[in-house]
Amino acid sequence: MRFMIALTFNLLLKNAGINPKEVYLVRHKDTRIAQSLLRSRGSSPYELWLTQRNKFETYQQLQGGDCFRKRDWIASFVATPWNETLFVGLYRKQGCGKLPVELRVCPVSGKPVSDDNCVYYDLVLNERLLEWSGKLTIEWGDGFRAWIQNADSKESGDKKIVEIRKEVQESPFPGYREFRHENIAEIQSVLPSWQVALRNCKGIYLLTCKDHGEPYVGKADGDCGFWGRFITYATTVHGGNEGMKQHKCSGYTVTILEAIATPTLDELDLLESLWKDKLGSRKWGLNEN
Repeated sequence: MRFMIALTFNLLLKNAGINPKEVYLVRHKDTRIAQSLLRSRGSSPYELWLTQRNKFETYQQLQGGDCFRKRDWIASFVATPWNETLFVGLYRKQGCGKLPVELRVCPVSGKPVSDDNCVYYDLVLNERLLEWSGKLTIEWGDGFRAWIQNADSKESGDKKIVEIRKEVQESPFPGYREFRHENIAEIQSVLPSWQVALRNCKGIYLLTCKDHGEPYVGKADGDCGFWGRFITYATTVHGGNEGMKQHKCSGYTVTILEAIATPTLDELDLLESLWKDKLGSRKWGLNEN
């Protein structure tokens, strides 16, 4: 009889000569960024790691309280736009102290950081496991709110490796007709290149209640196109719409119905009305006008 041994992250740590008892597993997924992105400030941890690694590492070094004090190693992961848990590097803690003057703005939120609520950890990227950076994903488990865990925790268990990729990947924008996001409250997690595409086009979009399927048809006519409108929903849930203010649900999926580079306001109004009629969003959905 042959037995298959599951490949786990702790096996990689041990193979690299590191005791899991000395390691924190850290999954970065910051929920403060939606309003920052609306103001063109801040970036998601994934976006920072992908495009500005030095700023990502600064973000990781700025922590509230003593969360990294008891262990010397940080295995760092980021949440991708597909809610994967992607390994980005193993860091060695060299010490901690007060916040340096030049680092008093959080790269994710874009807001000032004070000494009163922040500890600066001196974390140095280690060469061990570096070949897996951006290529390895693990199964984090159900406790997504537990963003920091002990690698040897009996409760969370050894993390199963889900995938090992040949190269670091960034998926291309699928096109406006094919674009879909499962939860508009987390729209800020989409890739930087996708954000640019959404900024550069206006048109008509569809929100669908994830619980009962009620549709809402809206138009994106502002300077930031679809992106500016979608971020408004991420920060307010209802986007200022009366029908959605009264509607209670777990969230909305978002798709694009019509995309036009330089539409007139009359053209958008007409298209919006036509789609409301086609989908019955006034009678059966959340459009009240």
